Amino acid sequence: MTAHQTAVAAGADLKWIVNSAALLGRRVRYNRQQARWWGLVWLLNEQLGLSLKSAAAISTVALRGDSSSTQVIAGADPSGSASLIVDLARYESIFLANLSRALVHETPRRRGRPPRLGLKSGLTTARHYGVDLGLIQSAIRRTPAERLALLEKNAAFVRDMRRRTA
Repeated sequence: MTAHQTAVAAGADLKWIVNSAALLGRRVRYNRQQARWWGLVWLLNEQLGLSLKSAAAISTVALRGDSSSTQVIAGADPSGSASLIVDLARYESIFLANLSRALVHETPRRRGRPPRLGLKSGLTTARHYGVDLGLIQSAIRRTPAERLALLEKNAAFVRDMRRRTA
């Protein structure tokens, strides 16, 4: 993944990720796991107002949790009267949508002309694109008179069906 794709997948600004990594003393790696972690850190820091260090610690705890549970208690006070619960299923859904957008829409374009497929004939090209050549080949085997007769037969069938439905 590129740096821009990682930022899009995380739902955060690239500059925010780079600056936050410097403040936390972390090295930024551009991959899916890091994008998932940075997305949750950004959500907790920017949206909920937690400090960057607290958001990083809570994200680590929440994403390290059991993958079978949908909600993770990322932090709680000793008395149990206040806690922070992360809904992993909902966060994963949002993250995967962002990741899909990053991989599909934010993929850098290659320079130059697209590579040729090296296909020799029109039939080979059509077969490569998934065209069923059976009907085309059976029509080619017929004589022009047979093709014309088949065309007339089909046209008569269409006229007859139009009269019946009208």
